[in-house]
Amino acid sequence: MSALALLCIAAGAVAAPAAVPGYVGRHRASAADREAIGQVLAAYTQSVIGRDPARFESLLLSRDIPFSSTDAASGKTAGAVDTRRYADFKAAVFDSGERFQQQFYNVRIAQDGELAQVSLDFVTTRLSTGRGGYGWKVLQLLKVDGEWKIASELYTAYAIP
Repeated sequence: MSALALLCIAAGAVAAPAAVPGYVGRHRASAADREAIGQVLAAYTQSVIGRDPARFESLLLSRDIPFSSTDAASGKTAGAVDTRRYADFKAAVFDSGERFQQQFYNVRIAQDGELAQVSLDFVTTRLSTGRGGYGWKVLQLLKVDGEWKIASELYTAYAIP
């Protein structure tokens, strides 16, 4: 058979997409939740700047959540990747003795009920040298007992040029 005939047969075998039901995409979100999530993000940067690991950890669902840069997974096989690397972040940011400035940009919050996702660009700078890193991070948050908690954080990290 010709390639065109095979393409036509394959195209006929694929069903046309069904109409999207009206209830799909109607996420439950509120201004109050958006404000509360914004407060979590503000506390995040304040705790990094103030070198306050206890406050930072109070924002986490647990210290054992997925919390990793993409570099940690690079070049490893799927079975060898452990994204629970908050201890590495804590050592670099809170235990290093360094002071940091952190800024978030392009913050986008999506929410449906007790689940939210935040994506943002960040810049973290060492105050002593002005050097640091930047990247993009995605946080997933869960609302537990009326409080938003960070359930995961995955991010890219690059040296500031």
